[in-house]
Amino acid sequence: MSSSKGSRKQRPSVFAKGPLEIPSPTEADLPKDDEKDFDFWDMYQELDTLPLPYRMINKLVNLLFDYSWEVIEEREALREIEKNRILPTTYPPGAEIQLNKMPGGMAVSQDYLFIGGVKGFSIYNLHNFKRMYVWEKLKVDVISIWAMDLGNEVLIIPVDELGIVRLFYLYKDSLFLLKAINEMDDISKQSTCVKMELSPSGDYAAFLLQGAGDIWLEVYKLPKETWLKEVEHPQFTLNPKKKTKQLQLEEMGPGEKEHL
Repeated sequence: MSSSKGSRKQRPSVFAKGPLEIPSPTEADLPKDDEKDFDFWDMYQELDTLPLPYRMINKLVNLLFDYSWEVIEEREALREIEKNRILPTTYPPGAEIQLNKMPGGMAVSQDYLFIGGVKGFSIYNLHNFKRMYVWEKLKVDVISIWAMDLGNEVLIIPVDELGIVRLFYLYKDSLFLLKAINEMDDISKQSTCVKMELSPSGDYAAFLLQGAGDIWLEVYKLPKETWLKEVEHPQFTLNPKKKTKQLQLEEMGPGEKEHL
């Protein structure tokens, strides 16, 4: 028999002979973690924990600082909004008109300003801001006034405290009285004007009147061409400050009046 030791084959050793070699580290072997993910503390700059009362004070100071910072940011945001906002254009007044009493209404036409006042109204020129005419012949004050351009002329409609409405015609710095719509000699039959309207073309005027428990509407056709012919006639060239002249007004027929 052959010996068992002789039949065994010699196995190669998995361990290398000789001294072990440690490979040098390379850049690929270094960790790829970002330094910003780590907090670095300097042990020499670390402060000791404050006592309890001082910790409370420190929290209050930090809270006050955070609140103040929020207020500063809000104000800065509002300041930026105000800076970027487009401001409307402002125009200074061309002139100042001193009045002795609160005006009873104002109206503006293309060239004139009409202000209701004590026992009448005043007319101002918008080009030089000077008062050109004063009409004060009423027993009471004017509480409202309207004006409308009729070409180069102006139709003026004031209403006094009694509710009486009158029509005036302004032509080249001359003032003409057209008609007192609802003026009565008998005060018991006096009606008051509730509302008035003019057509856009200035051809018609409507007045809503009330009195004695009734309310009705009166519509007038305004003869602008007739007025213009009459004021251009030489017999109307008197000084308007001495006398206010009266023109005619065409009233609609009875069938065109409507009682409400």
